[in-house]
Amino acid sequence: MTDPASSARPVARPVAIAIRYLAIIVGCACLLLTTICFAIACQVFIQTGVFAQSYAMVGLIGGVLGPLKLARVWR
Repeated sequence: MTDPASSARPVARPVAIAIRYLAIIVGCACLLLTTICFAIACQVFIQTGVFAQSYAMVGLIGGVLGPLKLARVWR
């Protein structure tokens, strides 16, 4: 006779793996967003002399969230 708890285990493992890969993708996307936002902020500053604060703030938030998400996955 099969145990009902043992049949639930194979289902949980692929879901956990999928969540882990999704977390890696989200972390890398945050880092990519950071570089794009800082590049736009620098370009705006160079062309106009005005600091693009909104792009810099989004870049800082992405720069914090990306490594945090990646560190959580590799912990």
